[in-house]
Amino acid sequence: MANIREIAKLSGVSKATVSRILNHDKTFSVSDSTRKRVFRISSQLNYTLSNTSNKDSVEKLHVAIVNCLSPEQELRDPYFSMIKNGIDEQAEIWGMKIALEIRLPNTGHDWSELATCGAVIVIGTLMESVLDKIYQHNQNIIIINDPRHFEKYDIIRNDFGYQTQQVLDLMKAKGHKRIAFIGGKTNLIDESSVSQILLMDNREKAYLEWMKLNNFSEFTDPHITKGWTTEEALSVTQDILAEEKQPTAILTASDPQAIGVYRAVQKAGYQIPDDIAIVSFDDINMVSYLYPALTTVRPAAQEMGREAINLVRERVVDSRKVALQVTVNSILIKRESL
Repeated sequence: MANIREIAKLSGVSKATVSRILNHDKTFSVSDSTRKRVFRISSQLNYTLSNTSNKDSVEKLHVAIVNCLSPEQELRDPYFSMIKNGIDEQAEIWGMKIALEIRLPNTGHDWSELATCGAVIVIGTLMESVLDKIYQHNQNIIIINDPRHFEKYDIIRNDFGYQTQQVLDLMKAKGHKRIAFIGGKTNLIDESSVSQILLMDNREKAYLEWMKLNNFSEFTDPHITKGWTTEEALSVTQDILAEEKQPTAILTASDPQAIGVYRAVQKAGYQIPDDIAIVSFDDINMVSYLYPALTTVRPAAQEMGREAINLVRERVVDSRKVALQVTVNSILIKRESL
């Protein structure tokens, strides 16, 4: 049940102001717009002065998360950890509570619990059948990090496709055309299993399109690993270096993969970037220990999480029904590996 503190946060005024407005204090001077905003938000949150309501009513300031990553995967990947941090921080600012988290694939969860929350944030790539099931219980759905288009759901995504093109343009400007790409697979997640259906990562897609548009098709060399690990990237790079015609540049989809590439390239006696240039995505803390320093794309992952809560607020407070697609821009951090 909403309280005065929560209404105050969402209205952008003090608790005392909310209290005096809701109690129709005639001695209190406040603008008509503020008064109307407080009444509108309190009404939308089903607030009453007695602070009682039907026990089965939806708690609009409660948020549910449906997460496609295990706790271990989330801890290993700073990108998703930062998204969760952003969600938590912004939820606290707006007086919202993460009341429920369902991790998939899993069995035994009760989808009807989602109906008790104001909105559902999905992190990752779910089968459409699962999204439909969530929608049956809660129509306020915000999806983070899914490249697909949906008409009913809000989508928050990064700009990795655009950044891939920018990086490749820089490589071309430095004379590179024999450019290899190392990425990973993205599986759709079902309720109880990891589907065999794959989504092409935006970085891989942008790489293939860019190589074709720049008439470098004969040099196109993508390598997609089962996971996104350092060990897999190291093994793949060793295979690449064993080829008769080696690339002069390697673009990796993540910094952990770039670390594997560094190990393989330097172990083989090649110099970075003189022999092989390397660029990556993530800008995790560990890359500061690489030599030479890694050029990488830093995503605004925490901002993606914050924006998810902002979209939740628009849904539950402003009653927005039209679905939005939000792209959060990243930053290319230029260092010595290119």
